Amino acid sequence: MTQYKTVIDKVTNSMGIGHRIKNLYIEEAHSPWDEKAHIKRRRDHLDVKIILWNDETLLLGRIYHLFLYIYDVLNPAFQYDPQKAPEDEKEPEAKNMYNQIWSIYVDGRIEKLGIENFYDRILRRNLFIDAARYISWKEAQKIFQKLWEKDSYTYPEIVEYTYNIDKLRDNVDLKNPVTLEVEMNQFLKEPHVKKHMEKISSDTFRETANELLNFTAYQCKDTHIFSSFYGISFIYQRKIFAEMIPTAGNQIFFTLLDAFSNSYTTYTITNNSDMNSVQAIIKEMYNKIALHSRVL
Repeated sequence: MTQYKTVIDKVTNSMGIGHRIKNLYIEEAHSPWDEKAHIKRRRDHLDVKIILWNDETLLLGRIYHLFLYIYDVLNPAFQYDPQKAPEDEKEPEAKNMYNQIWSIYVDGRIEKLGIENFYDRILRRNLFIDAARYISWKEAQKIFQKLWEKDSYTYPEIVEYTYNIDKLRDNVDLKNPVTLEVEMNQFLKEPHVKKHMEKISSDTFRETANELLNFTAYQCKDTHIFSSFYGISFIYQRKIFAEMIPTAGNQIFFTLLDAFSNSYTTYTITNNSDMNSVQAIIKEMYNKIALHSRVL
């Protein structure tokens, strides 16, 4: 790893911070995703430890990426204050957004310098969209573009955007319909049966759907009702025999799965459906799986 010190010296001297670094320690990383930079402030100098992938691929850009964070910390105009940063354990989502915004500032400058970088514009955009999960992909792309094109940041601005990213949105309207990707992320975060049932706007039909769940829970012994990001599954002996997907259009897509023939049939249930027939179908498939389990 010591052969990379020439590149590091070139980068730090071009930034005007080389004279501030007295001791440099280099540790090996298994991939560019694991690269990091750490500094310790001494009375008259800095001790720097970088964790660097032992590979020359895009080396100059990767080293610029690491030392631009250090440059920002040392720049009085940046107004760095670590006390204002969100804490990983207490605010993991805010911490991720904070990291993404500062990284956008870092990698945007590397692009302006014409240096090839592992974290190029497309990768950085995708990472930001993933961090901004409660915003639609289209809106997140627009916000990213604003952040990427911004010429300079101060540390207080990065912290402000971390907690108030909505100020960069073109049109904040809570009445706008939730997009598919936002809804999916919500259920990935909180995949509860109750949240799926709340999608049904009709109180009457929601009550009917809940009765269907109660029937399964009481009439199909040892059945587990499991919620995922896309819907509700009925599981017996680790086998899924039925799935429900409630929708905002007051419909339920009900799929009956035959684990033995690998076939399935999907029904659309509405408030006008014969729920006794639906219950009979659920009970029939449950009995089939339960009987097979007892025979084994």
